[in-house]
Amino acid sequence: MPYFVSFGAINVNSSQQNGGVFVGDINMTGFDAHVKSNGGHASVYGCSNLEGRTVNMVVDNQEILDGVINDQDYKPVWGSNA
Repeated sequence: MPYFVSFGAINVNSSQQNGGVFVGDINMTGFDAHVKSNGGHASVYGCSNLEGRTVNMVVDNQEILDGVINDQDYKPVWGSNA
């Protein structure tokens, strides 16, 4: 049974790695997410927080090799949109 859905607007505030906004019948495959993150400072929660003389230091010896990705995998697709 088909449904009718009406949107006045679709707002995307912060898209993330390997994310998407899809409307309607769609068959998407082959999504890969390759990401590395180094956090030098954790989150601060609350109100009226005071941090004095905060020093954050991240030492990462893989500056060149982080971006090398050999992703040659084959993703077969079975399916259709009716």
